[in-house]
Amino acid sequence: MERLVIRHHRPVQLLMAVIIICLLLSTTIWLFLDESHWSYIKARYLAGQKSKELWEINRSLDDENKELHERVIMLERTAQVDSQTAAELHEEMKKLQDEIYRLKGELEFYQGIMASTRASKGLNIQGMQIEPLPQYHNYRFKLILTNVTNSDKVAEGVIDIALEGSQDGAARLLDFKDVALSETLDLSFKFKNFKRLEGNMILPEGFTPHRIIVRLHPKDSNLSKIERIFDWPEIISQVWRHEYYVG
Repeated sequence: MERLVIRHHRPVQLLMAVIIICLLLSTTIWLFLDESHWSYIKARYLAGQKSKELWEINRSLDDENKELHERVIMLERTAQVDSQTAAELHEEMKKLQDEIYRLKGELEFYQGIMASTRASKGLNIQGMQIEPLPQYHNYRFKLILTNVTNSDKVAEGVIDIALEGSQDGAARLLDFKDVALSETLDLSFKFKNFKRLEGNMILPEGFTPHRIIVRLHPKDSNLSKIERIFDWPEIISQVWRHEYYVG
């Protein structure tokens, strides 16, 4: 006698099992066969990391470059200020040195006058000095007169000054009033012990001075005319004929 066996048919579960198995199988095959995909993903990941590192390095270099640029600008400004300060100090030192030599020349000039005054009596032309000015053919002059006497008598009179020289190969005599820059230059004198006459003058183009002749005409008719001749090379100030440099 045959037995009847009843089996439950479950088509849904079977279908799900088949699908899962297919998915697992296809995934496994894809993973094993498509290694380049993972390589691509890995490469993209590594490239992203490398790009991030390079970006950080680039930003760091930009910041460093900005800082160095600011330092360069600061150093350039400092160097410019130092250079300007050094130039100003150099110029100031040169001016001070020129002033020292000028005052030294003044001191020697007046010391010579005082020494000669002790050996002289009465009205005298004690000294003359010529200083070249920066402008071409311009000069500053100083004329010193003294009156050494035991009385209170005042020396009074007129000064006559002339310049002897040459121009265009010919001798020429110039009146001092014609070369003096001050139209109000007073060539009269009235003093007791000491008189200094000074001012500026300009020589004509091409004129070469050789001597200066100074004459004093006292108002007192009992006094004789006084004359003194100064050679130009001897009275031109040595202080102004040389250039001095600060090393």
